[in-house]
Parts: sequence; structure tokens; C-alpha cells
Amino acid sequence: MNISQHDADIAEAVVPEAAVGSDAKAAVAKSHKRRKKDQLIALLAKPNGARASLIAERLGWQAHTVRAALSRLRKEGHPIVMSKSPKTGETVYAIAAKSSEQTDTSDAVSA
Repeated sequence: MNISQHDADIAEAVVPEAAVGSDAKAAVAKSHKRRKKDQLIALLAKPNGARASLIAERLGWQAHTVRAALSRLRKEGHPIVMSKSPKTGETVYAIAAKSSEQTDTSDAVSA
């Protein structure tokens, strides 16, 4: 199976039969972006977060793309924290865990 056949198979699974041509390509691109975002969130959700170089390597991005994606997540409301690795001095990003105060407040509001 070549790459274009694989993309076509994905498009068939994602796009209704009525959509063809450029609509199918757009659906594949949107699905691909969603997977990258999910992968990024999974990396950031690890207990110690993820080094910027690891994120770039895993997602096939350059450093500026990693920073832009993190900025986008912040704008969407994800609490991204930044620190330095004590061993290498490299930037490490993580999704901050909700504090017990925030959890208690949200429970009180929803109750």
C-alpha cells in the first residue's frame, strides 16, 4: 500500500461518501492535525512533562512549531508550565495538574 492509498483509506473512514476530492483531502488533513494535538497533550501530561527536543522529535516538528503549538494550547485554556531540566538545562513543558483548591471550587460550582 502506498502513502496516497493509505490517505484515501483514511479519508473513506473519516469522510461521508458524499464528500469527494478536495473535501476528502481536507478531512484527512484535519484528522492528522487532531492526532498531532492529541499526541502533544499526551506527551505534556506525563508526570515529568516532556523536553522540547523530545516533542519536536516525536511529532516531526521544528522548535518554533513546538512553541507555537504550546501557545495555541495555552490560548485554549490548557495550563502549560515551563521549567528547565536539572541535568541538561533544556526546556521542559508540562500540563499543570489542577490543585485541590481548583478541584474543590469546581465541585462546589457544579453541585
